[in-house]
Amino acid sequence: MRDPQVACSGGIFLKKVKGISTSFVRANVDKLHTIPHFERYELTFFRDNDLPALKEFLASRKASFGLHAPFVYRYVNHHPYPTSLDKELRRDTFYKNFQCLKFAESLGADYVVVHFPTALQKENWYSDYFEIIDEFKTLKECAKVQLRIENVYGNDFFYNCREYKDFLKKTELKMCLDIGHLLLDCNYYKFDPLEFIYFLKDFIVEFHIYYASFETYHTCHHKAWSTDFLFLEILDVIKDFDAEFVLEPSPECLEDFEKALEYLSNI
Repeated sequence: MRDPQVACSGGIFLKKVKGISTSFVRANVDKLHTIPHFERYELTFFRDNDLPALKEFLASRKASFGLHAPFVYRYVNHHPYPTSLDKELRRDTFYKNFQCLKFAESLGADYVVVHFPTALQKENWYSDYFEIIDEFKTLKECAKVQLRIENVYGNDFFYNCREYKDFLKKTELKMCLDIGHLLLDCNYYKFDPLEFIYFLKDFIVEFHIYYASFETYHTCHHKAWSTDFLFLEILDVIKDFDAEFVLEPSPECLEDFEKALEYLSNI
């Protein structure tokens, strides 16, 4: 097992916050009460009319929360396209992310997570790279809550740690590292996920914890737990990071979920 390294963000050490995503109930407000008790909740893809139930839930749990964009908004083509060469798709993604950030302020959220770059993108979008950087700098400047970039998977022109570091440095943004997406990318593009994590340690403020392979991702999406060696090795390394740990399982994939809870309890 490799020696873990302690991560910090800009020299300021973060409290180890433990949370869970409402992906646990796939944004079904009627099942919010079944979500385990945590000190933080990450709210995913709800509807406007779900807001009263969400506010009641958060008040009853007396917990802090963050938002996963687009939250109560919807991208025009379902998924976000922050690096698309289609200007309309990219403009829609920018605007919905902007709306989510402004709404997060009014709700009292601590942060907003947005995907970057576009998942499963095969087109070379580097001709627009600096324009896209300016768009994200604008989002950051307009927001009074922290904006976090979550790594995606399957972007042929943006997947290694040096590319992410360059983007994060130029935009002065922080990172939510999604372990499932990282596992998919490292298997597809053949790189070391631990090197990826260590290289970006100064930018990582949050981890999404779940397991994914190409098989599980297209059958039950976010798998709560796995005995996969690389997955367990990653969890062993990151447990000493000063960051936030958010479980992000899908309700169809809750087998051995108690092991994920045990992992968090031992951090």
